[in-house]
Amino acid sequence: MTTENAVYWDPYRPEFWMNPYPVFKRLRQEAPLYRNEQYDFYALSRFSDVERGLTDKDSFSSSRGDILEYIKAQMPRPKGLFIWEDPPLHTVHRGVLSRVFTPRRMNELEGKIRAYCARCLDPLVGAGGFDFVKDLGAEMPMRVIGMLLGIPEEDQVGIREKVDAALRTEAGKPLQASQVRNSGEEFAEYIDWRAKHPSSDLMSDLLQVEFQDETGTRRKLTREEILIFVNLLAGAGNETTTRLIGWTGKVLSEHPGQRAELVENPTLIPNAIEELLRFEPPGPSVARYVMKDVEIHGQTVPAGTAMLLLVAAANRDESRYPDGDRFDIHRKGPPHITFGRGIHACLGAALARIEGRVALDEVLKRFPNWTADLDNAKLSSTSTVRGWDTLPAFTGGGGRNAVRREAAPAATTESAIAQPTAGTEGWELTLSAPMGPQVMTAHIVRNGESFSGTMSSAEMTAQEISGTVSGNTLSWTLPLTKPVAIKLGFEAAIEGDKIAGEVKLGMFGKGALTGKRI
Repeated sequence: MTTENAVYWDPYRPEFWMNPYPVFKRLRQEAPLYRNEQYDFYALSRFSDVERGLTDKDSFSSSRGDILEYIKAQMPRPKGLFIWEDPPLHTVHRGVLSRVFTPRRMNELEGKIRAYCARCLDPLVGAGGFDFVKDLGAEMPMRVIGMLLGIPEEDQVGIREKVDAALRTEAGKPLQASQVRNSGEEFAEYIDWRAKHPSSDLMSDLLQVEFQDETGTRRKLTREEILIFVNLLAGAGNETTTRLIGWTGKVLSEHPGQRAELVENPTLIPNAIEELLRFEPPGPSVARYVMKDVEIHGQTVPAGTAMLLLVAAANRDESRYPDGDRFDIHRKGPPHITFGRGIHACLGAALARIEGRVALDEVLKRFPNWTADLDNAKLSSTSTVRGWDTLPAFTGGGGRNAVRREAAPAATTESAIAQPTAGTEGWELTLSAPMGPQVMTAHIVRNGESFSGTMSSAEMTAQEISGTVSGNTLSWTLPLTKPVAIKLGFEAAIEGDKIAGEVKLGMFGKGALTGKRI
């Protein structure tokens, strides 16, 4: 393979994050151990390799952090931040938190989570649409974790905004080490209040719990340790479920048949949440510090380097998940790796699952149909989590098209060019792309050695096209701006009522094109 055709992965390029899966597939196939010279890191993308990276603590350590930029910056590790610790400190600190942050305690929250969802969604019934993130995904998890910790409602939005700001990046640039907020000082006032006025929340429990530390001393947590614990819980409790709810809105908008099954049979919802977590994990990657020279795929990864474990790529590894790029709420088989493995498996996984399940159930009760408005959706700018800042959706039977017809019943320029006229050829085309089959419709009019017309799909409004005719072969290009800016190059030969050829997909390689006359 030549250098110019070699697969390239840059975790800071926004266009990659719009749809990283074609590149992830190439990484699994062509460069399962990937080296990025520009940012000085290695990356693993196959499931077995990522799983090893998460469980082999002697080779891949969390002691320097779990975010690539923080490992590179060699940041100091505050005591008590157990996700940045290895045993024995990790064992001690995680053990303390697991005693108060239990799955049973999370399961007892379901009624309150439903009440928070109802509070968010009921005012939106009949409005014609809502935003999966702004109206629900950013609100309900914030209220739940705020209630667990004992943070007053009037302060919860401010806390969430601080957490979010600590993970934001400028488009195309790494996270800055100066953004890190591990001390939890913004929670100091609440901790001091709870020390004098104990309650039934997690802060009170953390103030009272006793444990044996790594030196064998039996003691309570220090104030600094409690602040770090609370800060960690507030961050994790806000981020993961917010992203999950956003992806729920988008993915089920793109799979209305499966969404209808969930409306008809809500018992499928828990499995649907597992499939959503596999298909679009909120945390697409996690970093580790390489402790010693490690042999991987015939190469030596030297000690002292940073390793990026591509969880999102591993979750679609065909060797573990047949047809891994296909979303299927009925999928059975091995579990995903979204919540990690081994000693650093996500402590809040039970809460995230409950929140995701209840949120989807409550949405479907009120809005059995919706169409995501991707033209006005915005993907977050961050290198640590992947999800939506906004994901507006049209609700009701007609979705986006019905809303537009009500707003502007008269024919528009766009609707005019979308209609075939006399002498028009119609073609139903299927593009076999790395991200899955894409069905499009083309209407063209020939004029000697050239032609013009339109192309459209369920996700794409009618776009004008023009191209050349050479014998029975048509050639044309189609510029796209979403989900990424790319120019598709089509070349296809017509045989009777059939058409076949290929499409150049820019950085994503090539795809086969087939179709029939309509």
